[in-house]
Amino acid sequence: MGQIRRLRFDELAPELQSALHAKVDRLGYLGEFFAVCGHQPAATTAFQAFTEALKAALPAELTEVVALSVASALGNAYEQSQHERLARTLGFPVAWIAAAAGRGDPSDLSAKARAARQLALAVVDRYGRGAANELARAVDALGEEAAVGVLLTVGRYVAHAAVANTLELAAPVEGVLPAAAAGSTR
Repeated sequence: MGQIRRLRFDELAPELQSALHAKVDRLGYLGEFFAVCGHQPAATTAFQAFTEALKAALPAELTEVVALSVASALGNAYEQSQHERLARTLGFPVAWIAAAAGRGDPSDLSAKARAARQLALAVVDRYGRGAANELARAVDALGEEAAVGVLLTVGRYVAHAAVANTLELAAPVEGVLPAAAAGSTR
């Protein structure tokens, strides 16, 4: 009772299948997030397009630091494990991944990644209120376009965390970092 049926890939609306086809082929599975959200195909297709547009708008370093920072801060194990593995695949060392997730030395991140991480955490921690200093540092370090890209990317990962955490989605794959202890990962 109260469960949302997980859709198979072949049960998704054609436009959502098209949007996810490359991802499913690459991963070898349909993620549970999409198996649930497929019940809203137009919104989920738009969410996937939003995700891809943001990935194109920012360098991988900034996308991954935001993804790992937000997932870690909000306890979204589903996204955390996937982005740990993706960051590793993209060539980021484990020390960088740990720092991005708030479990390592921040000096392992570039100045740009630190500025993006600080802005992301200010948005998550304070819903953006009183984040003028972090925003100013991000604009100075990244420029206006990238700073806006960071803000929108934070929103994307907050939305994912709200859904994944509500559904209590388990990590679909094992991450590269040891499981975090309960509590803050700042």
